[in-house]
Amino acid sequence: MSGNLIKLSRNTENAPRSCVSTQTVAFSHYNHISAQLGIDPKSGEIVAGGVKAQAKQCLANIKAIVESVDHVMDDVVKITIFLKNILDIDALDAVYATFFQSYLPARTTVAVAALPMGDALVQIDAVISNGEGTPSPESRRDPTYDSIPQARNFMREMAFHSQARNFMRDQMRTGEQVFFHQSIGEQTGEAARDTENEPGKVARNTEHAPKSPASTQTVAFSHYNNISAQLPIDPKSGKLVAGDVKKQAGQCLKNIKAILENINVPFDDIVKTTIFLKNLSDIEAVNKVYTTFFPDSAIARAEGYFPARTVVAASGLPMHALVQIEAVVSHGDGTPPQAVEDRHRIVIEANNTENAPQSSLATQTVAFSHYNHISAQLGIDPRSGKMVAGGVKEQAGQCLKNIEAILESIDHGMDDIVKVNIALKNIADSGAVDEVYTTFFRSDLPARTTVGVSTLPMDALVQIDAIVSNGEGTAPGLS
Repeated sequence: MSGNLIKLSRNTENAPRSCVSTQTVAFSHYNHISAQLGIDPKSGEIVAGGVKAQAKQCLANIKAIVESVDHVMDDVVKITIFLKNILDIDALDAVYATFFQSYLPARTTVAVAALPMGDALVQIDAVISNGEGTPSPESRRDPTYDSIPQARNFMREMAFHSQARNFMRDQMRTGEQVFFHQSIGEQTGEAARDTENEPGKVARNTEHAPKSPASTQTVAFSHYNNISAQLPIDPKSGKLVAGDVKKQAGQCLKNIKAILENINVPFDDIVKTTIFLKNLSDIEAVNKVYTTFFPDSAIARAEGYFPARTVVAASGLPMHALVQIEAVVSHGDGTPPQAVEDRHRIVIEANNTENAPQSSLATQTVAFSHYNHISAQLGIDPRSGKMVAGGVKEQAGQCLKNIEAILESIDHGMDDIVKVNIALKNIADSGAVDEVYTTFFRSDLPARTTVGVSTLPMDALVQIDAIVSNGEGTAPGLS
């Protein structure tokens, strides 16, 4: 089911192209960028030099993709950085700061066991705001669709600054740090599109959670909010909490809760979590803490609601932490000029099907507004509850069959997917996985990130999660 919006899948010659992914896939108010390596698009090779040179090329590739769709780097709302060596983080940050000068996106940084192309030291993917939205099939057929109205630029500027002043005045009463942001290109008369009714980006920090010089704690745009990955840092001391992985997991979740409370968002508005563990064997200990935070409200407890979830084995985490947790949050209020009252017209829809493996700690699919988050799938046969026989191709096929079954249970299909994340036990298995992967899609391929990890749950060889377009939205009474 595509609803009344369509995906826009695009590539540019100014960034490396792939036969198994699209560089940028936009749907509604968000645009997902495939993970970029430090590849020179002209030579097709990793650039010479160390991690700083590669990081610069990764970000240059993202910038080229972003600019090819008439956006700017300040439209980035979330960055995920995968390093081969977590100790390279300072070198990376020195380069990173040159690409984001007026505002810092939400961010996750993690070290993984392997990256595509053996010489790669860093890989970066991104989510950007897409204020113009994506069109309906009918409007794309309209020959005037790409016209650029300039007459309303002045009124657009006046409306935006009025909304910004009012919003910031209200927020300053809370004493917390807030940035109401509109991209630089949209603040000038050179805007490439009419942004009069586009939502703005709201980036916020609170003193009640750890602050970072490299990221903003929470960046909201339209009806979603991305939370920077939280380490087990005590915001008062700025140090890791003492104790084992349970103590650390609890602090990560406390930090997320503090960030959400600062923006008046309930904990059960989280639609997806990703847990990065230094030792995957710690997952049972983390789960014991996790269930003390979810479900949070009486309504959520009555429904047994858990967000969609992915668990990833990290080779290293910042500050030598044992665990790090990131979250994606539904944001029913929207961002100005969207009306706060819109929250009453959008609901979370959480669904499970018997045709895919179920978990007591995660919902298979959690939809909100125009997006749907799918929990990570292993190569498990839902009937037997066991890993399918065979190698990585068989397991990858089962992962994708499970995702397909979940999507079909909510009247969607594989071509509604906008982004796929693949974790491999052996990065050399990428080619085998690709042979299976491409058979599941009939139209443009989704954006994609692939990493190698040291281990996977159930000693699996591959794990896949997905983000899906949800054109019909999630208005009350639709399900």
